[in-house]
Amino acid sequence: MQMTPYKLLLIILLLPVCVQSKELYQVRQLSERELLQTYTSVMHDGCRHAEKFWTNWTVDARGGMWGTGRSDLMNEGVRAISEMVLTSGALLKYSEVLTEAERKEYTRKCIASLRYCVATHVSGTQKCPDGKPWGNSWQSAMWTGTLGFGSWLIWDKIDPALQKDIERIVGSEADRFLNVKPPAGSSSDTKAEENGWNLTCLSVAANMFPANPHAAAWNEKALEYVMNTLSAPQDEQDKTVVNGRPVSEWSTGANIHSDFTLENHGFFHPAYVGCSSYFLTEMAMHYTFAGRPVPKAATHHLMDVWGMFQTFLLPWGESAFPQGMDWELHGLPFLNLYASLASYQKDPLAARYERIFLQYMRSWQIMCDGDLAAPGSRLGFTRHAINCEQAAWGFLSHKIFGPPVKEISAPKAAALTKGIHLRDSLQTATHRTDDKFISMSWGNKVMGMIIPIGEGHEGNPNFTAPIVNGLVGSFELTPRGETKTTVTAHSWRETPNGFETSATLLLNGGRLKQTVTIHSIGEKTLVYQDRVIAVSDVTISEERGLPLGIENDEITGGTRTLSHGDGRMVFDFKKPQKPLAMAGSWANVDGRLGLVAVSGTGLTYTQATGYQPGISICQDILYGSFSNHSRTFKAGEEVARRVAIIFVEVTPGKTASLAKSFKVQETAAGKVLELKLPESGTSKIPLL
Repeated sequence: MQMTPYKLLLIILLLPVCVQSKELYQVRQLSERELLQTYTSVMHDGCRHAEKFWTNWTVDARGGMWGTGRSDLMNEGVRAISEMVLTSGALLKYSEVLTEAERKEYTRKCIASLRYCVATHVSGTQKCPDGKPWGNSWQSAMWTGTLGFGSWLIWDKIDPALQKDIERIVGSEADRFLNVKPPAGSSSDTKAEENGWNLTCLSVAANMFPANPHAAAWNEKALEYVMNTLSAPQDEQDKTVVNGRPVSEWSTGANIHSDFTLENHGFFHPAYVGCSSYFLTEMAMHYTFAGRPVPKAATHHLMDVWGMFQTFLLPWGESAFPQGMDWELHGLPFLNLYASLASYQKDPLAARYERIFLQYMRSWQIMCDGDLAAPGSRLGFTRHAINCEQAAWGFLSHKIFGPPVKEISAPKAAALTKGIHLRDSLQTATHRTDDKFISMSWGNKVMGMIIPIGEGHEGNPNFTAPIVNGLVGSFELTPRGETKTTVTAHSWRETPNGFETSATLLLNGGRLKQTVTIHSIGEKTLVYQDRVIAVSDVTISEERGLPLGIENDEITGGTRTLSHGDGRMVFDFKKPQKPLAMAGSWANVDGRLGLVAVSGTGLTYTQATGYQPGISICQDILYGSFSNHSRTFKAGEEVARRVAIIFVEVTPGKTASLAKSFKVQETAAGKVLELKLPESGTSKIPLL
């Protein structure tokens, strides 16, 4: 048999792709003892790293602070101090890892920090380094709740005068809420997070200081705030009695949608789903630590929201972000929530995510020499202290609630979380199988994602990154002018093995009209097609069609191997290369994602030049149709017609084979794309 160049190339491509198969992370089963040891290592090294940010207070030699101690830095300043007091306090209370010298030093720093905080609070007499006192501000109740509980852990080491000062600041912050109602807002800007962090101060106050004359009022107000943290529209009609009152009487308005999704910063934001939920579990911890029954209110919609949230959680414990992400992609762990749900609510899926993600967190910390700000983070000590706190709450969940339930197996976790969800509240469709997570959003942000989630990648799981205009792409016009995208119509429907969604978009301020149809099919496949028409005379300087974000940085191993019809190229994140335009019709990245262009202007791989601010990762982009040649179109002319087939968890060789197998057929109803599915069988898709 003659060996053609194509067959020779196919044999080469069928060889294993080695570069990304290496195991960056050793994720294994852990006993309860090993889990706690890992938490302890994370916190211990976190405290050691924080030592370089310690400052003795020049105003009072008995005081000091981690970080700047400023009054006006929401995510650092006093917040960071409270987080390090909690972390140090957890180690002092429950761990045997500290040497005697470390115990003395951690105790000294905790007490010095407490002295600084009680003196510089608005109820005290001193000022922070920025010349202002802290407290009575938007986020200060959360700092106070964390600081209060951290001090409670070492209460026997604090002198009576300082104890009274701590009661003063905790009481001062809690009193602020006694004559106000919890705010509400379910669209764009939820108040769930704010109500959640405010309730922690009320709960700490009521449980730490039960003899205080305001304790009963703090307790009642904590119940009101927790009932209005994960509050849904249906609460207003709910007559179920919770802690002595019908839900409808507790309700001051909805902070989540009726399907338990949540919006913040103008879009569906999983990071705020996580933190709004774990504030409820912190409240439960306060009551349990005090030896009091946990109020029923503390679980209000907690497990309903968890049921929704787990459909977005990826097998390694991080979330998909179907409408984008404006914080660090890896900077906001849900470790506290997982640990609390596993130990307090005995949830086996949460137990699985806790074990897995804790090991990633520890690995990243080792990569960064003790720093808990993930590689690429620009927030430095701010993020480090927040993640110390997250680890401390996770550790405390085990100590206060007891050991977690036995975790669910990988196959059962996959079976529990897969399915199709068409969410009107978010105008978002998702399809999850054993191998893929696909989402398409027409609301808030117009973008799509496809994430490989097949088994066997726990040692290096992160792959896809959420990007602006994911899948649908964009155009650069000359002159640039308005860039706004408007969705004028959209629809979706569930199909026997996936979903179909279509939309009509006005691009670039209405100068282009884009008709898009997406089919999620079976275990591994997505078919994308669109048609773009000029609404007015336009000059297009760049077409960026079907963009797929690929993370390529230290967390993912630092290299991506791109296979295509002409060969193979390795992209090293430390050595950015120029964009690569590919002559063939297919491409594959690391044997995890394959793309076949049926029509378009050509495949291009663009490497990131560095870490992107905000999301804090390096994002390479694989374009399914790309051109930077200037073209002019009259009104009514077709600007682009793109059709692509995307596969997950397929080898380069399989992608090359699938690229040869599709057919475009003419029928009485129009053109039809017939394609083979990687798992077996075929599918037929009508073309625009």
